[in-house]
Amino acid sequence: MADYLALHEVNPSNVIRNDVSIPDDVAIVVEHGTFDWGQAGNPVLTDVNLIVKKGDLVVVRGPVGSGKSSLCSTLLGEMEKMDGKVSVNGKVAYYAQQPWIQNMTIRENITFGHDFDYNKYQNVLDVCELLPDLQQFPGGDTTEIGQKGINLSGGQKARVSLARACYSDADIFILDSPLAAVDAVVQSKIFSKCICGLLAGKTVVLVTHNQDVIESGAASCKVSVSEGQVSVERQEIEHFRTHFATQLSPNNTKNEPTATENDDILKDTTRLIEDEEREEGRVSAAVVWQYFNAMGGLKVLVLLLVIQSLWQGCQVGSDLWLSHWTGQKGNTYDASRTQYNMTVYALLGGGSALMVLARAATVATAGLHASRDLFRLLTRALLSAPLRFFDANPIGRILNRFGGDITYVEIDIPFDIGSLLVAGFFTCCQLATAIYIVNVLVVFIIPLAYLYVKFAKFYLMPSREISRLLKVASSPVLSHISQAEEGVTTIRAFGPECVDQTITENFSRNDVNARAWFCDFVVSTWFQLRMELIGCGVVIAVVSCLVYLRDYLSPGLVGVAFTYALSIDSRLARFKENRAPSQLNQVSHGPVQETFPSRTLSSATSQVPHLYSRDCPSTFATTR
Repeated sequence: MADYLALHEVNPSNVIRNDVSIPDDVAIVVEHGTFDWGQAGNPVLTDVNLIVKKGDLVVVRGPVGSGKSSLCSTLLGEMEKMDGKVSVNGKVAYYAQQPWIQNMTIRENITFGHDFDYNKYQNVLDVCELLPDLQQFPGGDTTEIGQKGINLSGGQKARVSLARACYSDADIFILDSPLAAVDAVVQSKIFSKCICGLLAGKTVVLVTHNQDVIESGAASCKVSVSEGQVSVERQEIEHFRTHFATQLSPNNTKNEPTATENDDILKDTTRLIEDEEREEGRVSAAVVWQYFNAMGGLKVLVLLLVIQSLWQGCQVGSDLWLSHWTGQKGNTYDASRTQYNMTVYALLGGGSALMVLARAATVATAGLHASRDLFRLLTRALLSAPLRFFDANPIGRILNRFGGDITYVEIDIPFDIGSLLVAGFFTCCQLATAIYIVNVLVVFIIPLAYLYVKFAKFYLMPSREISRLLKVASSPVLSHISQAEEGVTTIRAFGPECVDQTITENFSRNDVNARAWFCDFVVSTWFQLRMELIGCGVVIAVVSCLVYLRDYLSPGLVGVAFTYALSIDSRLARFKENRAPSQLNQVSHGPVQETFPSRTLSSATSQVPHLYSRDCPSTFATTR
């Protein structure tokens, strides 16, 4: 993560926008340009010289891997400029070689944040040959596209991306192989209706391998790229693109099947991505029991109770022994008695330390065992899930299950349980010891305990729901970050407005997540204040009783009771902090069953069938 955040930003000086030093009729200028991908001394394109006038159709050709896409990247400012000058005058629209599709409706993908204009929108759909596809989708252009366009064919993704560029109404269109994903008939239609029709008069840089397009005569400039060298062949033909579009014979494509008729289109509901569900109410007993068994079951619980009881006994015993020691009469400097008292006190302290280590080791081992079982179940369920599951669940949601939830199951829940035992045992033993010393204290403790139970019940219900909201709110943030990272080149190419729009969307999703965190903070603060007030009530009750009974108690017992009373305040607050997350974080074990289908989970827990021959070797080794 640190390496990713430390990456260098794209240098804005790679491209000069709206350069006033070049003629008004020129859209793109590259002078003696040498470019690389940030690897000094290893240029990808060298000594590039290119002038593109406004309204030109520039065809870029060359073998695979020769640098055609790199040339497009230089015009976008994505490549590092080692030498030379690049100027681009006008608004840019970009079609990436690998079409970038967002997880939203078809219409939203095409409009891309621009105002909706029905006539322009219908015209764009027509020239990009998308109207037949929309008729086959149940929701038409309101059909939601899955993560990375998973419910679209390659040709459909290409045409949606091309339509997004055309709808932007830019001045310069950089199209990196938009015809490669469609068949010859659709290529001819798109070239004639879109590039030579709708975009006539616009500056178009078109990367293509199609010889018919290259030799059509519609291009005013042909650029050949080979082994990092760029050569330019220019032919001055005014308005020939429009003439070429009108002269195309309609008989060439009449009654021939288009790529959309052969594409596999996912005919499903209008909404593909399902909202992330969350349970309501108390954590189900099935979830608690499942996690309890995964941690080791009854034997781990009994072991923890025994360890905690021994630790608490050592703690209370050491305090009482210290009280007994300080209350002894006689010669304070009696070496044998002092040695005996120190030995007993040291043994009790050492036993307490050993129990702390034993408890931590037991909790860590149980949590690791539970997370290993859950991770194995999740992995098998994911590998056994049908393709529909990946359509309906974005990658951010899956990452949230494997990342955040596994962390809760492996670390937070086990140690919350350990802290719960500590806070619960310690509070009960402190109160019991104080009541043992001052019996009348029970009269004050009972109403305070009643208030604590009432406040706790009132607090736990909203806390559970807020915790579930936190789980649901984080997945859209992860999905949006992943999606924006994949299309960052396209986002930057469309200009600062598109970048600001993406940032605003990210802020909006983070605001939703932050609202849930703020609610969690407010509710926790509300409960903590009341716990501190109850703790103060306990301290007042204990101190009042000690003052009233000062003539009947030894100084040592008064010190023990007073010390315990002072610590009850903080223990109650920690008991809140530990007990609530122990319940709430169990919710992380529940979304596994919400995200993954029950049929998939059941198949994941069954024996995985062997898909290989029984004669297949079971061990492998390398030989020289």
